[in-house]
Amino acid sequence: MPALNSLAAKPFDTTTTFADRISFVHIYVVEPHPKAPEVSPYSGNVWEAQYSTKIQPHTYEQRCANARDTGALVTGRQLMLVDALTPGANNPVWCTYGTCPNCAFLIRQDGTVDTVHTWFNAASMESAMRTLLAR
Repeated sequence: MPALNSLAAKPFDTTTTFADRISFVHIYVVEPHPKAPEVSPYSGNVWEAQYSTKIQPHTYEQRCANARDTGALVTGRQLMLVDALTPGANNPVWCTYGTCPNCAFLIRQDGTVDTVHTWFNAASMESAMRTLLAR
């Protein structure tokens, strides 16, 4: 979150920030490294990390609670949405856009995906956003 918070707040020009020009939307999906005894969706095993503070939600309500906690780390003009977790509609965003825990997408207003990061890189995304906004 710190890198995205910084990028959103970064000046685009003398009067606006990137968040003034581009909508920053976070989508809360599966936990890549849930607390034990939950297993990671990537390994099928317990795979905790130093930031493993949440269980793998098994209901949409649990996922929303996790998203609210995580959303508290988001600053400025950014939006937190929650991927579906219901029978027949589990994780449609995660399954459609890539099952990666730190993906980032720059999407044009017409819905065309302009830039894809399978692992978010703030400097590279800033460059892509400046290029897109210069068009």
